[in-house]
Amino acid sequence: MEHLLNLNSSDSVYLLLFTIAVLAGVVDAIAGGGGLITIPSLLLLGLPPMVALGTNRLQAVIGELTTSLMFIFSKQLPTKGIVTGIFFTSIGALIGSFAVSIIDKESLEILLPIMMVAITVYSITSNKLKSTTTSIAKLSTPRFMVLAGLIIGFYNGFFGPGTGSIWMLAFVILLGYTIKQATMATKPLNLVGNIASLILFIVLGHVDYTLGLIMGAGQIIGSIIGSKFVITYGTRLVRPVFISVTMMMTAKLIYEHLPVELFV
Repeated sequence: MEHLLNLNSSDSVYLLLFTIAVLAGVVDAIAGGGGLITIPSLLLLGLPPMVALGTNRLQAVIGELTTSLMFIFSKQLPTKGIVTGIFFTSIGALIGSFAVSIIDKESLEILLPIMMVAITVYSITSNKLKSTTTSIAKLSTPRFMVLAGLIIGFYNGFFGPGTGSIWMLAFVILLGYTIKQATMATKPLNLVGNIASLILFIVLGHVDYTLGLIMGAGQIIGSIIGSKFVITYGTRLVRPVFISVTMMMTAKLIYEHLPVELFV
């Protein structure tokens, strides 16, 4: 991909990206939002935006796969309905990926900061996120997996930012999961949406495999560390990290999508 790297592809650049990916992997395994670290890093190195997004998807998929396997092997991941969820999430994500070229994103770009503010406020004030015991579900598991899979999967394939946060709160609010359970259940479902998006970036030729795989190696290490933290410390760790990540994402989205005049 000769058009990509006017990057000074030295060992120091690779080591920097590897280290950044380790950190992002830890954060993402605990609460999602690793892209807040990796995407700006790739853009700062001079990659075109679409290539940065595609390369980020590759390393993120490797990280989420690692985290998903860690949670599965721990035997703490709630598996009820997960196969149904994966199936309908993949359908939603594929439809969303194809819809990118025909549906206007502007309304979502306006609504997303508002939605993230609501998620952040709920995360800080809700007692459900502090609970270490499950609560009463508002939907049956099969119905949740079908509806949430299609809707959130579509959103992930179509737009993407904040998908992990949306999944986590959906599990807590609608299925009554603890935040630890929600973190675990979110990973394989979010992975499906990211794979669908990655396929689209690959088809379009917007992936730097060298950088993506180097960062992927870092993601493996970070994901193992982060998932062990979740397994060991649960809600005590996940809730504060989740709130911190959603606050950073909210601030970033408000800065990017609200009129510049508001800041001057």
